[in-house]
Amino acid sequence: MSDATVMLKAVDRDGSPKRRPWYRWRWLRVLSWIGTAGVVVYGAIRLLGLETGFLLVTTVAFVPYFVVAALVGAGLQAAIRHWLAAGVTAAMAVGLAIVLVPRFVADDQPAAGGAELTVMSVNLYVGNANFDHIMDLVEEHQPDLLSVQELTPGAPDAFTERGLDEIMPYTILEPDDLAIGTGLYSRYPLERIETVGRDAIFYQIAAEIDMPDGTDVRFMAAHPAAPASAERIPLWEEDFEQLPRPDGGLPWVLAGDFNATLDHENMRELLDSGYTDAAEATGEGLDATWQPTEGYLNGLVKIPAVTLDHVIAEESIEVLDWEVLEKDGSDHAPVVARLRLP
Repeated sequence: MSDATVMLKAVDRDGSPKRRPWYRWRWLRVLSWIGTAGVVVYGAIRLLGLETGFLLVTTVAFVPYFVVAALVGAGLQAAIRHWLAAGVTAAMAVGLAIVLVPRFVADDQPAAGGAELTVMSVNLYVGNANFDHIMDLVEEHQPDLLSVQELTPGAPDAFTERGLDEIMPYTILEPDDLAIGTGLYSRYPLERIETVGRDAIFYQIAAEIDMPDGTDVRFMAAHPAAPASAERIPLWEEDFEQLPRPDGGLPWVLAGDFNATLDHENMRELLDSGYTDAAEATGEGLDATWQPTEGYLNGLVKIPAVTLDHVIAEESIEVLDWEVLEKDGSDHAPVVARLRLP
């Protein structure tokens, strides 16, 4: 190509310098690549289980929202004809979306032949939950085991006044101030397992449940530390390490506020040790259970809802049903699972 041809292409018909199309503005391309780089880094952290420290641990909880945002970003990049960046962004978004698929596709369940067991978990939000509402849920769903987190000193009496002790007469209760206290209510006799859950920052209660047909089960009212600050992250990690793993003895069921989603590496490691998450098993793993009661800017901006409350059972236990219930007065929604023991 001659120099004259190049010069002709560099000017408009009126002889003025030819302007670069708006979609090829340099600052747009730079912003586009920065966005792509952010998506790649976030995706790698989630896919490789690299979250560490307060910032990464908290942000990895929002993977479902991030997938949507990344796909929107890829669309914007396509709109400015930045095809390479759009392709990389979309590819990483699809990779993250693939890890979400098991949460809305129900799994095949083992053919268990034992007793049915209904498990409910409620977080009292340091005593601010509506106790009448919780009792209505107990009467409606008839749980055999009830895990109660953030059991404040006055909460057991409030439940007694409403008749919970008559419905579930066997208890292990450790009320305390703030979010520390935990309670376990049962329809069946139970015996505390003293060697499990005693060293966590929040009280956790493990017990062997004496089922009426002889298919006994071990149960934990779980509440690992919340990763709410940089100082809490090591405590949160230690609490997960201390949660019981299947060991070939009586099967375990754990229920409570785990302060972790299925996108946290420590939660996935716990499940990989031989547990099934009831929500994921039934294809309802994207149903959120926690969102702060207040937001920012007079409530106009709220932290997106995520799934922190779980019922997990050993893989030999059949998951029959899972439901996130309506909350009232708490930042956590009650959850209930129906199981069949092996």
